[in-house]
Amino acid sequence: MEVLDTESPKFTNLPAPERAYIIIREAILAGEYQPNDRLREDELASRVGTSRTPVRTALHRLAQDGFVVFHPNSGAAVRGWTRKDAIEIFQVRACLESCAAGLAARNATPRDIRDLELICEEMESYRLAPETVESLSVLNRKFHTKILKLADNSKLEETALSLMDIGFLIRSYRFFSAKDEQRSLIHHRDLVAAIAAGDSDWSSSIMKSHIMAACDLVRTSEEE
Repeated sequence: MEVLDTESPKFTNLPAPERAYIIIREAILAGEYQPNDRLREDELASRVGTSRTPVRTALHRLAQDGFVVFHPNSGAAVRGWTRKDAIEIFQVRACLESCAAGLAARNATPRDIRDLELICEEMESYRLAPETVESLSVLNRKFHTKILKLADNSKLEETALSLMDIGFLIRSYRFFSAKDEQRSLIHHRDLVAAIAAGDSDWSSSIMKSHIMAACDLVRTSEEE
């Protein structure tokens, strides 16, 4: 993703809610606001240089993306996950998405396979680095979303997507080394091959292994 210069006309000409969203999100990702820190609208408005209304709009968008949570009586705060939370999310995703991959193998057309291959190619064009994490996270979600759609089960898709907000995916990448990222990309290629072959058992098995590998990185990491 392009990093905008907040002093450039390209940034200052953006609508106020968009500017507020970018500034607050970048501050959260940079660690200026820690998990569970309260986000006061008046302070953020001063920081962004706008009124509280665009800030309020930005905070709701950040909540949809998984960066912010709203608490009764105390307002917005930076969303955090414990190690246990993250492990449980990956475990449930492994169950849901392995089922979805098996269904996708029955439904995918050659065009669908090519769409998945193109996402793989785009992901492989990036090297894992702080400045590429967001792009990789967005593409990773696009890949998994495509497979969920191919399953043609709206309840399954809706439930799985609720566990894949972009804020969680971006933060999950902090556990990945370059070697881990390469393994993940290989899993994606294997998934495409299995789905293209129409093999439901193979597709399901790879997806479960793929997600549980990420879960293991969280489980064994020394970082809290």
